[in-house]
Amino acid sequence: MVDRATSLAFLFQRFYYRRTKLSVSSTLRLLDFVNVMSTSFSNRCRLFWTTHRGQVVVLCLAWAALVGLAVLVGLRVLVNEELASIDLRFRLRGPRQPPPEVVILALDQRSLVADMFTQEELAANPELALLKGFPLPRRVYAAAIDRLLAAGAKAVAIDVLFLSPKDGDAQLESALRRHRDRVVLASNFSDDGRQLLIPSPVLPPEIPTEAMVGYVNYWPDPDGHARQARHQTTAAQVAGVAQTAGDPELSSFALQTARRLIPGLVESRAGYIDFCGPIGTFPTQPLYELFYPKTWERNLQGGAWFRDKLVLIGPCGNYQHDQHATPFGLVDGVELHASTIATLLHKTGPRDAPGWLIWPLIGCLALVTAVLVNLSVHPMTKQLLLLAVCGGYAAVATALFIHWELVIPVVAPLWTVAGGGVIGITMQVVSERLERLRVRRTLARYVSEPVAAEILRHGDEYASTLGGKRQFVTVLFSDIRDFTSWSERSDPHELVQQLNEYFTAMVEIVMQYGGTLDKFVGDALMAVYGSPLSAGPAEDTWRAVQTAAAMRARLAELQAAWGAQGRTVLQIGIGLNHGDAVVGNIGSPQRMEYTVIGDAVNVCARVEGLCKPYKTDIVLTETVYELVKDRITARRLDEVTVKGRKQRLTIYALEAVRTSH
Repeated sequence: MVDRATSLAFLFQRFYYRRTKLSVSSTLRLLDFVNVMSTSFSNRCRLFWTTHRGQVVVLCLAWAALVGLAVLVGLRVLVNEELASIDLRFRLRGPRQPPPEVVILALDQRSLVADMFTQEELAANPELALLKGFPLPRRVYAAAIDRLLAAGAKAVAIDVLFLSPKDGDAQLESALRRHRDRVVLASNFSDDGRQLLIPSPVLPPEIPTEAMVGYVNYWPDPDGHARQARHQTTAAQVAGVAQTAGDPELSSFALQTARRLIPGLVESRAGYIDFCGPIGTFPTQPLYELFYPKTWERNLQGGAWFRDKLVLIGPCGNYQHDQHATPFGLVDGVELHASTIATLLHKTGPRDAPGWLIWPLIGCLALVTAVLVNLSVHPMTKQLLLLAVCGGYAAVATALFIHWELVIPVVAPLWTVAGGGVIGITMQVVSERLERLRVRRTLARYVSEPVAAEILRHGDEYASTLGGKRQFVTVLFSDIRDFTSWSERSDPHELVQQLNEYFTAMVEIVMQYGGTLDKFVGDALMAVYGSPLSAGPAEDTWRAVQTAAAMRARLAELQAAWGAQGRTVLQIGIGLNHGDAVVGNIGSPQRMEYTVIGDAVNVCARVEGLCKPYKTDIVLTETVYELVKDRITARRLDEVTVKGRKQRLTIYALEAVRTSH
């Protein structure tokens, strides 16, 4: 310690002496002060961690560490619950008005209308005759492109894969050539992700793939829901293999479409889709209305419905199994593209909070949980407070999502609070019950089981007596006659064995009548009635007298057994007194004892000593006799003066207790 202080003083003097002008002695005094304070703080911390409150803090922090580990390893249940919480935040935000720039022409069952028109109508509108079943002839798409762009649409994006040659390819290729800058076609990655399947049968050879084609793939989260879009990638990244310098960067179908309104748009990062709502949120009309004059005029306002719009053509109704799970339920693929396009056009969409944020959140909430668990309130109140913390945190997370489009972790922090609360409260409840059991077992050594249960049931009431309280009690002293001479001539082992046999029998009687075993003083036994639990002076005294009579009867049985065994036959004297005494925890900090002291106790001890000169085994004071005289048979012995008191006492010999009165 001296070497340590010397070295610290040297360092302190070296770096600070010249600035502060402290002397060596002042430096050493300062270091001694710092050492004392640090030692005191260390001892306080060590003491705190050994308390129940400190253990709750440790448990909450340990649980938080386990939650953090689950976050690091990506525990599936944690990840899925976090994703579900994002869905819930979307639903709490509710649907939004879709942007006006995007509309949908649906390839659904409503568009298969070839059998619904007359031959004259079909002859006048030949495209209607082609709407018989899926897949539709590619001439239909060529006609749709021409008509939509002629009506003033900004661009047309077709969410249909044209991967193999079909009838009508030439017409579609010609339409694409005419409108090369205003049409987007769909492509798809192969199952292994190594190849992009492009619509080569219809794509004009002079048009670069990356100028007109975008991949329609969405990579769902671990729970199978589509929440994010990857707008630009390479085949190597999709396949999970090493990327080479020549790998072209590919754009998504949604990004290619958005570029028709915002040329040169670049979005390299993946991000959340700003879903507008459930299926059917975007304006949608069946494809056939494009070719039927009546619906063209009535529903599509003669083409004005498409003016300055991005028109998406794609399957609706899942007949091509092109629906995706989203926060708002199943959504058609074409509508998922519409939401993604709207996100790109308006630069909206939730964004994740910094990844490091979860660690201070978990740590702080663990400490908050420990503080609440350590409050001196009912466990149910603690649970309500913890529930309020969880609800408040969830409300903040929802508000950040709705108003600032910020996604903060929810499940891991809530796990921290809920798990820490359950562990902490459970530990406290278990510890409290174990403590109650320990106290009950300890009390059972001094009082009967019913009395112990009553004390525990009204613990606060009886705790007030520990600091000291005056009350009326009945005291019983029992002493073995001629114990000193018997102990000198007896074998120690036999002496202890016989004493234990005697005390066991007497203590059982004390407990039987609701007394409190105060102490053993050598061969003497002291019991108290009326503390800590009182049934009233008369009843307390009656129990004490019954105890004395039962001890007399039980001793007679023991005497008979000892005589038959050739052992020493013990004789006892019993004194009883009722009076005012001080009750409380008395002793030193190293050893405390709950006992009674005062004149009533001293008088009882003196009265017990009168048994031998008056040749009786149970002596009662007048205060005891007056309280139970209708229940006993007693003989007046004398008026005496006992040591320590000037007033004379009338004493009685107990002859019998009455079974009825």
